[in-house]
Order: sequence, then structure tokens, then C-alpha cells
Amino acid sequence: MDQKAARTAATKAFKAGGMPLRKGHHRLGDPKSDDIVWYIDLRAQGAGPSAPLRFEIGCWVAALGHPEPEGGPVDCPLLLDRPVAATTPAEMGEEVGELVGLVGDLDSVSALREALTDGALGRPLVDQSLRTLLDG
Repeated sequence: MDQKAARTAATKAFKAGGMPLRKGHHRLGDPKSDDIVWYIDLRAQGAGPSAPLRFEIGCWVAALGHPEPEGGPVDCPLLLDRPVAATTPAEMGEEVGELVGLVGDLDSVSALREALTDGALGRPLVDQSLRTLLDG
């Protein structure tokens, strides 16, 4: 599947899952009212239209007192990359739906702590401020 078709399918699936674009990043949650807000971008792993794609996933946590991330996932205290496995637009829609379901269930610090302990998110990069909060 070419990148254009993948991006189109992903955008439709993110919107259908309640994660529309905000300032160029798909966002689930509202920093003004939610404890946890997720940001996801679809990134190419190289140059050219056939380069593999990956999801760049970031988690913003209100309890840390950081401002809303302007740069999307990369500015979040938790950052995770996940390769795209989909090879068709339909598969991309399913993959995005599963991803939105996964992060949508992680809507509190305790749920995030449990997911990290269980390995549900793989091995994300977690900054020191979030590690301290999760350990406390």
C-alpha cells in the first residue's frame, strides 16, 4: 500500500475512532479536562513514497503540570514508536481502530502504570518526571 492510501485510510479511521486532527496531530482527550491525553502521528521511516510507516505515539499526563505539547507525540513524557503492519486500506483501518482502543482504555495514571508494568505498550521512552509520578 502506498503512503497516500495509508495516510488517507488512517485519517478516516482516527476520525471515526474519535481522534481527529488537532494542530496536525491526532489527539484523544482534552488537556483542559482529562488526566491523560494521547497524541498519534503517522510517520515515514525514510524518504520516498514506498518507505515503511510507523505510528509515533505520545502520552501527556496532566498531573505533571507540563503545557500541552505543541509538537505532538515527540513533546510528551511518554513516547513510543510502533511499526505499521497493514498492507491494505482496510487493514490500516483495523490497525488504527485497535490502537485507538488501546490508548483509549489508558485514561488514568493508574491504568497507564498497569499497562507499562504488563508490557502492553512495549518499551516506550518515559521521561524522569513521569517515571517519578508512576513510582509514587
